[in-house]
Amino acid sequence: MNALAKDARSEGRLNLGPELLSAVLGHSLHATPLLVSSGGTSSRCAGDGLWTLDLKQRYREFCYQEGASEVRIGTGLTMAEVLEGLRSEQRALPIGLSGLPGSGFLLTGGMGPLSRSQGLAMDHIQRIEGVWGNGEPFNIHRDDTIGDQHTACCWRGLLGAAPFLAVVTAVELRTHPIEPLAVLQQRIAIEALPNWIRAAEEWPSSASLQWSWGDQLEIYAVQSGADGGSDHWFGALAEQAAERCADQLSQPGFGRLTSDHAPLPSHCEVLGRLGGRWGEHAEAVVDCLREWMLRRPHPSCRISAQQLGGATRTVSPASTSFIHRNAEWKPWITAAWAPGDLQGRARALDWMDCVSTALRALNPGVHLAQIHDHLPGHAQELSDAFGSWLPSLQRLKAEIDPDQRLCPL
Repeated sequence: MNALAKDARSEGRLNLGPELLSAVLGHSLHATPLLVSSGGTSSRCAGDGLWTLDLKQRYREFCYQEGASEVRIGTGLTMAEVLEGLRSEQRALPIGLSGLPGSGFLLTGGMGPLSRSQGLAMDHIQRIEGVWGNGEPFNIHRDDTIGDQHTACCWRGLLGAAPFLAVVTAVELRTHPIEPLAVLQQRIAIEALPNWIRAAEEWPSSASLQWSWGDQLEIYAVQSGADGGSDHWFGALAEQAAERCADQLSQPGFGRLTSDHAPLPSHCEVLGRLGGRWGEHAEAVVDCLREWMLRRPHPSCRISAQQLGGATRTVSPASTSFIHRNAEWKPWITAAWAPGDLQGRARALDWMDCVSTALRALNPGVHLAQIHDHLPGHAQELSDAFGSWLPSLQRLKAEIDPDQRLCPL
């Protein structure tokens, strides 16, 4: 479980079936917002003085539908559990850099090394079931949106903004055949990062670049393909051969080369931004980030990024709440501090805000993989995440969660 959420002074955890879930959301018998935990990796899956709805025990359905090559899952499963269940069918769906996250990963976008070739995990969703914030149950299939403007609005809201609107209990998703991967993971000099960024921007959609900057700078390049995962796109920049991996669950851990030391116990918040190609600006961005890395207030503060584009651009921005379909990069900032160190927390969050501001010119969007309704910048993050769609989203919330049972929008 996320260390910050684990140490929160929560009122407790609720394990509710669908009927009781509707009743709890429909009556103001608890402090709001009601928080939700699936994989438990978000800092906001528990909070001081608030109840957490824990999905892990009650919502563990898994059913592969061979004829449609789709899978139906309960939202109490982690992404690793979903891929494990699909392995026997030789099927998969694109997950992120870890198998630990739960359904929040799917419903807020779902970005990972295969996003460029297969699209966002969210774009694989065919059906969503759950309970609106007002306690009303719903069951919507993608096809139900055809010719029905209100259902289409609800569907768009659920894809990318579900935590503000509903508790989702089950989803059905398209799957892909399992593909082998080639993964190149190595430390590089800071001066080499702009070259890697520019090179990656010319790669085909079957290849993607991720990097993470802590004590050391790690690049993590992934090439997918049925040919066994060729790594020739990494070219002369690569100092070693790529590791061949049978599937996503076999990939080496992202970020493990960023330090030679075991991480110190810490609490953290994460903010992700979204923007286009860095191109000729790559050196200036990296130089700016170098200055901020020299000022990081805790050894676990870091800056990372993953590459988008390719298949993520093929979906209309108006069809989901993830409007930043032209994004090429998602840089994210991890602010960390020692547990209980309030001054350290303030310094780390200020550092995160400063880095975010420095990145904003080239990366104006925000990806709400973690929700910060407890932090001062929440309103600006909502605006940067949803843009001109935000007023319509707020009207939808006023209709289906009028008493703000869930996270405020």
